[in-house]
Amino acid sequence: MNTSHTSPPPTTPSPSPSKSKKKDLGVFPHAELPAHVAAVIEAIETDIIRGIILPSTRLIEDHLMEDYDAKRHVVRAALVELQRLGVVVKPPHIGARIRRFDAQSLQALYHFRAVLHRAAVEAMPLPVAAERLQLVREAAAAHAQAAESGDLIAIHRANMVFHRLFFGLCDNPYIEESIRLHDWLSFPARAYAITDQAALSRACEEHAQMVEAIASSDRERLAELALGHMLPARQIYEGRYLSR
Repeated sequence: MNTSHTSPPPTTPSPSPSKSKKKDLGVFPHAELPAHVAAVIEAIETDIIRGIILPSTRLIEDHLMEDYDAKRHVVRAALVELQRLGVVVKPPHIGARIRRFDAQSLQALYHFRAVLHRAAVEAMPLPVAAERLQLVREAAAAHAQAAESGDLIAIHRANMVFHRLFFGLCDNPYIEESIRLHDWLSFPARAYAITDQAALSRACEEHAQMVEAIASSDRERLAELALGHMLPARQIYEGRYLSR
């Protein structure tokens, strides 16, 4: 499948309210890669979000080189990183393609994500220090601002930053890292909700509600929000790709 109608690799910087570069690299591990490789990764992410690259779409190196004006070794490096994150799969003798979930694998993935999210909320020491709460509040505002801008990659990045800071409040690096890994693994299922205005508006509202629940030390409400927050993206994926 040739995606020659795709847009050039985006150059919009990732919005982050955090002053910690280490945190940013934790959310976006490919930020440590050469800039031209990271640009191709961002371009592929954007085209997944826009629905140009669909589940199970084959990622043919020659087409990607043309679409993103990139050299072969750059495209290969981008695909290796996306495979490491779980966004791309590469079955033997078939070639790289975007991960596609069937009903069973999607159920298993979201079940485990729910286990992780609940564990993070249960581990959060409440009340949260004011300076840490402020970082989460700023991240929610940055995501809402990105949503208003319509910049898809900025929305995606801001959303990832918010969740990194929110779940980071659990102060358990093993839970936090597991959530990050499964956020990337679920990206091929979550991505299509970014262009859905109803889902995006709900996400912004729930981010604000999470901040207020933290401020009021309402653990039960936090757990309810953290688990329910995942549902719209899953339902959109099921409706588009599992109901046929």
